[in-house]
Formats: sequence, C-alpha cells, structure tokens
Amino acid sequence: MYQIMIVDDEPLILAGIASLLDWEKQECVIAGKAGNGQQALKLMEEQRPDIVITDIKMPGMDGISFMKAVKERGWDDIVFIILTNLEEFNLARQALSLGAVEYLVKMELTEEKLSEALKLAKERCELTRLANEKASPGFPSKADRIRRLIEQLLVGDEPAEGFKEAEETLKEPVLVIISFNYGFEGFSEGFTREDQKKVISFAENIIGQMTGGYFDSSCLVRRELDSLVLVLSAAGVENYQTVIRSLGEKIRSVVKDYFEVPVSVAVSTRKESLREFPALLYEAMSATSYYFGHSGDPVVFYSRQCETDAGHPGSFHIGLLKKDLSQAIALNDSSRLRQVIGQLTQLLEEYHPSREQAVNACANLYFFIASFFEDDEEGGFPYEVNIMEKLGRFGTLEQILKWIRWFEASISAILDRRRDSRTDKIAEMVRDYVMTHYKERITLGQTAEALGISQGYLSTAFKKQTGESFTGFVSAVKIEKAKELIAGHQYMMYEISDMLGFDTPFYFSKVFKKIAGLSP
Repeated sequence: MYQIMIVDDEPLILAGIASLLDWEKQECVIAGKAGNGQQALKLMEEQRPDIVITDIKMPGMDGISFMKAVKERGWDDIVFIILTNLEEFNLARQALSLGAVEYLVKMELTEEKLSEALKLAKERCELTRLANEKASPGFPSKADRIRRLIEQLLVGDEPAEGFKEAEETLKEPVLVIISFNYGFEGFSEGFTREDQKKVISFAENIIGQMTGGYFDSSCLVRRELDSLVLVLSAAGVENYQTVIRSLGEKIRSVVKDYFEVPVSVAVSTRKESLREFPALLYEAMSATSYYFGHSGDPVVFYSRQCETDAGHPGSFHIGLLKKDLSQAIALNDSSRLRQVIGQLTQLLEEYHPSREQAVNACANLYFFIASFFEDDEEGGFPYEVNIMEKLGRFGTLEQILKWIRWFEASISAILDRRRDSRTDKIAEMVRDYVMTHYKERITLGQTAEALGISQGYLSTAFKKQTGESFTGFVSAVKIEKAKELIAGHQYMMYEISDMLGFDTPFYFSKVFKKIAGLSP
C-alpha cells in the first residue's frame, strides 16, 4: 500500500480530498494530514509517506519551501502532487521543476483527475524503488521474501515469483487478523501517532516471538497502524483452532498488560494451499467485521454467521436527520439535539452497520455539525484536524457509540452556553427575512422553508424569544412601512396596499386600523 500525506491549511479541503476517492482501491492509505509544511515535516520524521498531496500557499511554510526542505533532508524518494488556485500557475511550474509529478487546480479537482495524478505518482514511486533495489547490495532472506509476497497478496497483486517457496513453508495455511482497538481513549491528545507507531512496532516483535512457540512456520505482516496479519502453517497441527485460541488469548493478555490496548483476533478456516489467499483474507475480514458489531468473544473464528450478521448491507447515512439537527442548533435546543443524535445511535445499534459505514456516519455527523460553527466567535467546538484517522481507530461499535455520546455532550454544552448567555438567532433570522421581503405576501410556511426550519419550530421559537406572534410581527412591519408611504403623499391607498402585498385594500385598511388605531 502507498502511504499518502495530505497537506493544506483548509480543514474542508483536507476532508474533501480524503473522501474523494476509495483509497484502498487505489492501493493507498492516508497516513497523515497537516495544516502547513512545518507540521508535515514533523509528521514525516515519524512516518515517511510515499506520496504527498500539498497546497502551494499555506501559512508558516508554503508548499515550495516545504518541498525544498524535504529535498534538503535527503528524502528524494517522496513524490509530490501539488494543489493550486487558478492564479498560481507560476508557482506550480516552480513545483514541477522541483520534481512534482502533477499539479491540480482546486476548483477543478475531480475524482478522475486525482486518480490520474495518483497513477503518475505511483509509477514514479515504483521507478524509485527499482532503482534503490538495484543499488542495494545483498539478497533478501527467505523470511523476507515470503513476507514481501504476503504483502503483495494483501494489496491484491499477483506475485511474479516466490509463490512455490511460500507454499512449501506455509502449508495448510490459516490467516489471522490481529486488530488493535485503541478506542475512545485513543482520541485524547495524549495519545499521538508516534505512540500508535511504537505500540504496533513493539507488539509486532513480541507477537512474532510468541507465535514461534505455537507454530513451526508463520509470517507476520503489518497492516497499517491498527492491525497485523499473521499467516500460520497449520499442517499436522491437531485441533488447530484450540491452539490458535490459546495463542490469541496470550496475545490479547500481553498487549493489554504492556500497552493498555485491547486486541481482537479474527481467524479464517484452514485451506489446502496459499493459492487460496483471497478466500483466507475474506474469511478473516468477515470475522473482523462480525466482531465489530457484536464485540463479545474477542477471538472470532470464521463461520457462515459472520457473513449474515457482520453488517447491514445497504447504505447508511445521516441525511434524514440533518433537518432536525439544523433546527436544534439554530434554536440552541440541546434537548432536541440529544433526541436526534439518539436516533442515530438507535439506528446503529439496530442495524449493525459495517465498520466503514459507522465511521462514515460519524464523520458525516461531525462535519455537518462543524459547518454551523465555522464563524463561532466563542469557540469551544471540539475541532480535530485528523478526525477520520481517529475515528478509524475504533474497532467496535461500542466504541463508536461511546464517541457519539461524547460528541453529543460536547455540542449540547455549547448550545446550553449559547442559550444562557445570548439571545437565540432565530428571531434575528426572521426579522432579517421579513425586512427584506416585506413587499411580498409573507406566510409562516414560506418563511420557515426559506430558513430551513419547520413551521412549528419557527412559530414557537419566535413567540418565545420576542413575546409576539409571527403574524403580528409581519403585520406591524408592513404597517410601519405603510405609514412612511402615506406620509410621502405619492400613492393612493390601493397602490400602497398592493405595494405591501395585501390581498385587498379593504384587508389593508382593516389591519392598519387594528395596529395603528385609526384608518389609513
């Protein structure tokens, strides 16, 4: 898998690029995100990406300076794709002269253009790797060759050579996925990506040593920073499931004791040959998905039940909740917010979505609510640059639900402070709309639709905040405008009635007298 880093000072751009592609299909994984070149350099000290997608104009350190700093550190194998605005072509040409493979205009960015740029970047990466391999002395060991072959199989590549050697070593294979479920605690600022990298590195060494005491032949491969893939040779091992359960329980105990990180172990069935690797991987991933939704026994062996109960097959999104969420935030109604988000948690619990669906639902919830706080002067919103990365650490539905409850409590607290410290904006929104459209025939339904608020909410909230009804306020505004027009002695009464959107001059006269105390 190619490691990707995205660098841009606009959080929405970071989120947009991250969600634009199915990165796994592109044989890529997003290894990190940063807001400028300085932050990116710091991240790159911890984990070196293969490809960097970076903006040119950023505060602190811009894209050109960032590229030069990378070259000065000798990281010549890192491939750059540049993001520009329309007026930055001169800078884009400068970036190309520094070795960038492509530049992309933000306003014209599409899935196809980003895919084409990635294709060029991956080709550059492969050329660099081939050159480095030819320049490196020595020959890889048998274990290294088998590990490389398993890595190729994991990303769907067909190895050009070495399959026979691996088959002879890993006879009657069983595939095990060891997932590190960092959970809600991993969301805290105290747990960094460097901590995550240390955990997986130490655990990899320990698990590799432990496995040797249970199986004669095995291969352990790191799969990103939250899981390991262990391929075991179960040939001649009686009751192999019992042995693997014992190994799995030992792995869980050691990782928990050393790092305070819970681990789940998903196990495939035993196959005749490593040639059945796709089936091995499918079964282990199905068992992993099953554990996500049920999180009972942390050592899960694949069965047909894993396929039927692993997750809800349809799409899962929060579109139906957005209107109610908008109303709750507009009214600073924390009770209503809790009810709406409670519907989301109920749906998650009822339909058992896949891990990807649940993470995407949380991300959509986060970014939708965040959009209401972009101009928030008071602050307090739990902003996270790497929100997708941190949501991706959750290995169980239970952990996802715990995060949702935490996020709900954080937003509810903000709404409570708003409600207690200042007048809600709903009345201000209505006033602005009426003052702009007073010449039209204004109805409650028309106004509610324009503001994205239900009629019932608008009517109740306006009355609560101003002490007067919506209809009374509209009439009062129109009559004040009528007084101004009458005082100008330029129009007949029927003309003023028509100019202010009254149905008839008679109705205009009736409303005028009711509010002003005398006829027009």
